[in-house]
Amino acid sequence: MSSPANGAAQEGGGGGKKKEAEEAAKVPFLKLFSFADRWDCVLMAVGSLGACAHGASVPVFFIFFGKLINIIGLAYLFPTTVSGRVAKYSLDFVYLGIVILFSSWTEVACWMHTGERQAAKMRLAYLRAMLDQDIAVFDTEASTGEVINAITSDILVVQDAISEKVGNFMHYISRFVAGFAIGFSQVWQISLVTLAIVPLIAIAGGTYAYVTIGLMARVRKSYVKAGEIAEEVIGNVRTVQAFVGEEKAVRSYREALLRTYKYGKRGGLAKGLGLGSMHSVLFLSWALLIWFTSVVVHKRISNGGESFTTMLNVVIAGLSLGQAAPNISTFLRARTAAYPIFQMIERSSVNKSSSKTGRTLPAVDGHIQFRNVHFSYPSRPDVVILNRFSLDFPAGKIVALVGGSGSGKSTVVSLIERFYEPLSGSILLDGHDIRELDVKWLRRQVGLVNQEPALFATSIRENILYGKEDATMEEIDHAARLSEAITFINHLPGRYETQVGERGIQLSGGQKQRIAISRAILKNPSVLLLDEATSALDAESEKSVQEALDRVMVGRTTVVIAHRLSTIRNADTIAVVDGGRIVETGTHEQLMANPCGAYSSLIQLQEAAQLQQKPSLSDSASITRPLSFKYSRELSGRTSMGASFRSDKDSISRYGAAEAHEEARKGKPVSMAKLYSMVRPDWFFGVSGTLSAFVAGSQMPLFALGVTQALVSYYMGWETTKREVRKISVLFCCGAVLTLVFHVVEHLSFGIMGERLTLRVRERMFSAILRNEIAWFDDTSSTSAMLSSRLEADATLGAHQQLIENRNGAYHKLVSLQQQQQEVQRQQSS
Repeated sequence: MSSPANGAAQEGGGGGKKKEAEEAAKVPFLKLFSFADRWDCVLMAVGSLGACAHGASVPVFFIFFGKLINIIGLAYLFPTTVSGRVAKYSLDFVYLGIVILFSSWTEVACWMHTGERQAAKMRLAYLRAMLDQDIAVFDTEASTGEVINAITSDILVVQDAISEKVGNFMHYISRFVAGFAIGFSQVWQISLVTLAIVPLIAIAGGTYAYVTIGLMARVRKSYVKAGEIAEEVIGNVRTVQAFVGEEKAVRSYREALLRTYKYGKRGGLAKGLGLGSMHSVLFLSWALLIWFTSVVVHKRISNGGESFTTMLNVVIAGLSLGQAAPNISTFLRARTAAYPIFQMIERSSVNKSSSKTGRTLPAVDGHIQFRNVHFSYPSRPDVVILNRFSLDFPAGKIVALVGGSGSGKSTVVSLIERFYEPLSGSILLDGHDIRELDVKWLRRQVGLVNQEPALFATSIRENILYGKEDATMEEIDHAARLSEAITFINHLPGRYETQVGERGIQLSGGQKQRIAISRAILKNPSVLLLDEATSALDAESEKSVQEALDRVMVGRTTVVIAHRLSTIRNADTIAVVDGGRIVETGTHEQLMANPCGAYSSLIQLQEAAQLQQKPSLSDSASITRPLSFKYSRELSGRTSMGASFRSDKDSISRYGAAEAHEEARKGKPVSMAKLYSMVRPDWFFGVSGTLSAFVAGSQMPLFALGVTQALVSYYMGWETTKREVRKISVLFCCGAVLTLVFHVVEHLSFGIMGERLTLRVRERMFSAILRNEIAWFDDTSSTSAMLSSRLEADATLGAHQQLIENRNGAYHKLVSLQQQQQEVQRQQSS
């Protein structure tokens, strides 16, 4: 496997072929069941037996039916004997019905249960594998949108394929096999002729499947792109609304969805051609069988009743092969959707954090050494970040790194944490190369506080516990006191159980930073990494946070990435980084002694910038001018109770909003009339698809009518039989042409209608989300991940589109089937 760096370098040459290969990539079908355990195997075995019994019951029914026809035909000769045998066959039908009841229940129940179990294990394995990957993977290969799409959408596609669809497929295949087996045992000539047509059905289905795989891969990539846009916009909704960028965001989202619309139309056309071709071949096979059966009866190879039931058996068997085709399409979609899932789970570059081969040290002093380290990021292999970088971080000392933006300061922190590996050189901890150490153990020795602390959408207590999972409440409280977080936590309505919101949005910058420091203190690390921990704070927050950091740094090896140079004057060593190299080291006094040095230049530039930012006298007067009473009161109300945390009223309203959201979620379902009103702009496609579905649905009643007339003609004279069979065969040949045309029109119309509906629903839903007030996004049920997931799941293939594309066609076909069956019954009775 080539490295990401090599892949990026080769993108210009073989990138097109690589993309095509990825789009067509799929996993073997049996690999979808990789997460089946012993109990799942039992469920699948029992479900398979039920499916096979359920499928084979239809050919068995025709055996009983054929015998019943022959017995009834002799009723006028042996009325007493026939009555008893009819009663016996009636009992056989009852027993067969009981078998069908239990076998069908076993088939559906077992396969659905095992599908749920395996999908849950697959989702958990994917999440675990994703968290175990190197950081470089997320820089170059796996985006947030792809991960969310895999968990919310792709695994659902796989689950659909490994649950009841397998039972359904086995049901139809067992009917196909049993039908031909019984047919060969009765009149093998008829079965052999039918078997010759099966390859044509397989070719039509295989072509349809081949086209579908490529289209599904492209549709998935387009949805991933749209999901990434939605996740990014919703996650930064404050910035979007501040710059009035809602319309631009919706336009970008729509442009990403338009690509799926194009592929969706092609998918509808491919589905219509595929299914239409299979049904067209079936019509032609029926015409051939009607004629050939008449020859068999005429030459007295078999009687009319036995030939008729054999023909029905093999025809239903052939039709079962066509009915199994949609399940094959589901399997193909699942194989494509499962490829990125298994690619993540089975990566050859499994993260070192999951490896158990590294060593641990009995004690850690915290002495870190960089020796001639050379490094470039995998996403930018041509840009050198560190070039022969060498520096000592003595145990228990404070070492500050300063320098311009992009000089490589923060990269040092990432390398110590082993987020990345150096291309050359070594990094030592107490004389041991950190590549030889167990990475999880190493990270337990290191505490990290970033410029923008990462808080999770849970309580303050849970966020602090990320530092030490088994910490007691006393330890948490002690860490909060050291970081001075206790000063605002005690004023909150829920204290440690207060929810901080998505990314800690309910807290101010200083409060979030103190929570992050509490987390680092609870970890009790030997090495503390501070990556511009106070650079984004105001003066008051910076002072309190810096005081907390000063207490934490005592006795620990501390690496400080500094933006404000005034905060690192007391560091034991200050190193100036420029162009990935150390250009100066020393204490503050030593470096300031050289007025032409790099550090002195940085100090002078920063002091000059601060002088320019000082307000003039008139500006100061305007700032300190008394505010109106109303505004002053509102301002003090907002800033009291722990700096800038939301008030009790806001918290109560937030919980009320959550309850309202839950009530709305549990509300009455939307009516079908409301759903269909959303497709009103596409009425033309709806009408054409509906009419085509009615015509396409008439194929089975047409077959029943033709077969009934053929059965009657078999007992007539040969000339009459030939004339009737010729008419029926011509009728079936015309049906072959019409079913191809109307299947294409049906699936293309409903495909366009479904894609346009999906586009419309997702666009409106996304626009409606962005129209909400900012307070709505503070609700724990309105996080960017949850809203993106709802856009993915509620408004795409699983909901509206499937309703339009598949259910509509099936419904209209069923109505047409019922109407024409009634017509056939009236003709037969007359």
